[in-house]
Amino acid sequence: MTQPLRTICVGTVTRNRPIMLQALLDSYATMETPIHTRLVFVIIENNETATLHDIVERFRAKVTGCTVEYGIESRLGISFVRNRVLDFAISSGCDLLTFADDDEVVEPDWLVQLLAERDSADLDIVGGPVRLSSVENISVWKRMIWQAIKNMMNKGEMETYSKRASGAADKLWIATNNWMGDLDFFRSTGLRFDEGLGLNGGEDWKLYRQAKKAGAKTGWAPNAIVYETAAPERLTLAYQFKRSRDHCAIETRAKLKNRRLYTCYRTPGSILARLLKLIIQLIATPFTPGESLVRIAAYIGGIVGLIQAFTHYHSPHYQKTTGY
Repeated sequence: MTQPLRTICVGTVTRNRPIMLQALLDSYATMETPIHTRLVFVIIENNETATLHDIVERFRAKVTGCTVEYGIESRLGISFVRNRVLDFAISSGCDLLTFADDDEVVEPDWLVQLLAERDSADLDIVGGPVRLSSVENISVWKRMIWQAIKNMMNKGEMETYSKRASGAADKLWIATNNWMGDLDFFRSTGLRFDEGLGLNGGEDWKLYRQAKKAGAKTGWAPNAIVYETAAPERLTLAYQFKRSRDHCAIETRAKLKNRRLYTCYRTPGSILARLLKLIIQLIATPFTPGESLVRIAAYIGGIVGLIQAFTHYHSPHYQKTTGY
C-alpha cells in the first residue's frame, strides 16, 4: 500500500535580519526532503511593509518543487507572527509544522531527523539541539565569551543525551528554535501562542507548558541539528545579563498568574540559590574566567529578573533585535 503524502509547513518568522534570514533559507534549499512528504515554506516578516521580496524570490527559484508563501504581520511581537504561521498551516491542511529561528541554519538531514523521531513514538511536539556556529574577526574578549557560551551549550546538549538515554526525553523543555509540532494536536486543543505577552517573549515556553497540561507527547531528536549564528552584539556580559533577566522575569510572572502563593514562597529560595552559585563562580573565576564571568552575569540577571517579576516594569525583549 502506498504511504499517503504528508505536508510539512516549514515556518519562518523574521524581523530585521535579512542576511541571517538568507543564510537560513539557503540551508533550507539544500535540505533533504523526507520521503512521502511535500514541503510548504511560510515566511512571515514582522514589519509594517514587506522588505524581503528579493530574498524570498531567490529562495523560491531554488526550491522550485515546493510552495513558498510570504507575508507580513504588522503587529509587533513574536507571538503574533508565530500564530500567523500556525494559522496558515492549520487552515491550509498541513500535517506538521516546524520552526527554526532566523539567526540559525539547519543541517541537511535536520527535517529527516525531526520527522523520524516524531514518527518513532507518535509525538505531538519534538525538539532538537542548537549549537553555536563559529565566528571570525572578533576581539579576544568576545572570543572568550563565545567559547564560554559554546562550552555551556555543549554541556547542556550532553545532558539532553543522558536524559533521553534514561527514558526522560519527555521531560526536556522544547523551544521553537528547533521544533516540530503535529498539527492534529493543535487542531484538537486549539492551543496558540499567547499574544498577550506582547514584546516580552517567552511565548514558546508558555505554549510548551500548556501543551504538556493538555497531554502532549513530547520528545527529543538528538541528531536534528541547527546552528545559531553568534552575532557580535550578543557576545557581551551585558547581553547575557539582560537575556537571563528577561527570561526569569517572564517565567516568574507566568508562575505568579497560576500559583501566586506558592511562587511567592519559593522566590526567596530561588534568589538565595543564585547567590550561592554566583559566589561559587566568583571563586572559580581564576580557573575558568570566560565561563565563570558569563555565568555570573546570568545569575545576577536572574536575580534582578526574579525581583522585577513582582513589579510593573516589563522589559521589551523583542523590541530591539540583534543580528544582521
